[in-house]
Amino acid sequence: MKQIKNLMRLLVALLLVVLIAACEGPEGPAGPQGAQGEQGPPGGSYVNWEGFAEDIQCAECHNPDIDTMYYVGARVLQWEESKHGSGTAYHENSSTCAPCHTTEGFIQQDMGLTVTGHANSTPPNCFACHSPHSRADFSLRTVEPVTMLAGIEGQTDPVFDYGNGNLCVACHKPRSISPKPDPTATAATDSIVITSSRWYQHYGVQGLMLSGNSGFEFEGYTYSNSPHTVMPTIVSEGCPTCHMAEEERNEAGGHTMWLEYEGSEMLVGCNQTGCHGSLTTLNYNGVMTDTEVLMDSLHGLLLDLGWITASGSVNASTSNPLIIKPAYLAGAMYNYFYVEHDGSEGVHNTNYTMQLLESSIAELTAE
Repeated sequence: MKQIKNLMRLLVALLLVVLIAACEGPEGPAGPQGAQGEQGPPGGSYVNWEGFAEDIQCAECHNPDIDTMYYVGARVLQWEESKHGSGTAYHENSSTCAPCHTTEGFIQQDMGLTVTGHANSTPPNCFACHSPHSRADFSLRTVEPVTMLAGIEGQTDPVFDYGNGNLCVACHKPRSISPKPDPTATAATDSIVITSSRWYQHYGVQGLMLSGNSGFEFEGYTYSNSPHTVMPTIVSEGCPTCHMAEEERNEAGGHTMWLEYEGSEMLVGCNQTGCHGSLTTLNYNGVMTDTEVLMDSLHGLLLDLGWITASGSVNASTSNPLIIKPAYLAGAMYNYFYVEHDGSEGVHNTNYTMQLLESSIAELTAE
């Protein structure tokens, strides 16, 4: 009897569930969307690190009928003509090189992530300098001041703080050099032993040169900077002041970042208010010509000494080290590569460039 009562209770319960379900009305309208949750942790090898800004409208940038602010299409065409877009340096995509040679590595470094190698790397492109999809604008990723590595023994690491140019110098800064040349190692017995054919601070010395830092300054000489180093316009805006200026019918400037294109020079940045005003050539007062003459002279001296090879590399290796006595004279070779890799032929910092080259030549030719 007890079992029959339990069975009856179960049947009644099931009947009630069916009746309640049958009485349920149609589903009502969806409620308002909840607040956006926090961004999840990074994942994958090439990840959506930052996500998309809420309510971002793709056509605002990707439709020329609407994009009258950023001109994305035009900027892309300009970038393709730049060294960033047309060069092959992005093949240097190991974890040690990727932070400056690839977009992927630069983003990882900027976000404080571990920089990894990237087999499918891309050159520094729009997303290296900007994060438009997460910010909904083309503000720069970072304009934080940059600490650069001093290449001379006894010097402190200088800080580069030139506004938007800080983004450029996040990469256009030197790497370490070992051993460092020492201006005080002047005794005949002082020696420096060089074991690398790349005994220089790599190629990114533009930040050092513009700010007038870390050249090898021989004792007894005077060194100074050109107006570019302290000019308010350049100090506040940095490299884009000249390299990204624009004018109609000139294929240089903008996101090409060139100052010269097929013989046409970009001088708008040079001639803006507070700067030159009426400059007609980048070779102002023959600075580029004079720099080339001094560089040829110093190159010849280094070649005669056997310190560099005909191809322009340092004549040194682990098995065949280059030993220089007195050690301080190695500063002349250091200055040669410093000016060579700056690439501006004296334009970035005329006074400093000339003084470094002249003092180097004087020391190597002293009686």
